[in-house]
Amino acid sequence: MAFFSFKKQKKKRAGLFIDKGFFRYLSVVGVPGDFDVSDSIAGEISEEITQGGDPFTNNGMYLYQVLNEVIHQVGDVVVPVRLSLPTSESLLRVVTFPGMTLHEAKLAFRYEFENYFPFPVEEGIFDVGEILFPLQNGTEESRFIVGAARKTLIENITKATKANGIEITAIEPAQIAVERAVTPLTPVTDAAVYIYAGKTRSNLIFSWKGSGIFYRTMSIGFTGISFVDESFNEQLSAEYNAFAKEIHSSLQFALSQIRGFIPEMFFLFGPGATQELCDFLKESLVIPEMMVTDPISLHGLDFDSTAGSWDIPIGLAIR
Repeated sequence: MAFFSFKKQKKKRAGLFIDKGFFRYLSVVGVPGDFDVSDSIAGEISEEITQGGDPFTNNGMYLYQVLNEVIHQVGDVVVPVRLSLPTSESLLRVVTFPGMTLHEAKLAFRYEFENYFPFPVEEGIFDVGEILFPLQNGTEESRFIVGAARKTLIENITKATKANGIEITAIEPAQIAVERAVTPLTPVTDAAVYIYAGKTRSNLIFSWKGSGIFYRTMSIGFTGISFVDESFNEQLSAEYNAFAKEIHSSLQFALSQIRGFIPEMFFLFGPGATQELCDFLKESLVIPEMMVTDPISLHGLDFDSTAGSWDIPIGLAIR
């Protein structure tokens, strides 16, 4: 599933993830299950450009300068690029349109837009994908997942990329990209829960038969631990406890909303994912089946990944 897609994807493609102070660029060639990495560039973005803020703030007013700095580090970008929208700038909702095709649902949702998103449809842009949704009686039905963002931001992104000579094939919510990165070609279970332990934001994702049906962003991450001294273990314990508490409340909410979803397997991944955190979550949340997974190994990619934070660009590039 891809939101805000503009052109058909070519065999060679790239993913670009931009965050506060850094970016990750990954280009691959091949087909699902057999990708080779062409380029992988981990770069920094001067915070002076964005006045120390998020590059996407103020409807992306800093993006021209940010992308210009990216180009200077990457070189000429001749590969079609898929760009991620931060979770703070994109919203996802699951909606029901019984008996409708995907095309019919896209037409109908325009009249339902303001029931799901906090701005008028005239100020937004949205895309719709079809999913299977589990029901409480053990069956499932077709529903639709809708991604939306403010139109001004999307327009500014396309202007900034065009001005910098970048061909954008799609702009996608980061939570969709990160789900794709961690989902194997053949899902090992119908009901999977993916926990992305990010640097500043984390995500809880419910996946049913390989498609996301619930996404929740948590404003908690693992950037705070940058030293090892006598307070390290105390700080680590506090962060683990805070993370477990957030996961617990998010799980309780999600399971109360989707009563037909019974988790079978939990997967932990992302910059903050460690075996220690996995064991801590298993014990504190009483989760019987949980494991650490790595999108790089999962998709058989071979490149220097020591800089970290490659999950989102992987998800963008391999679509």
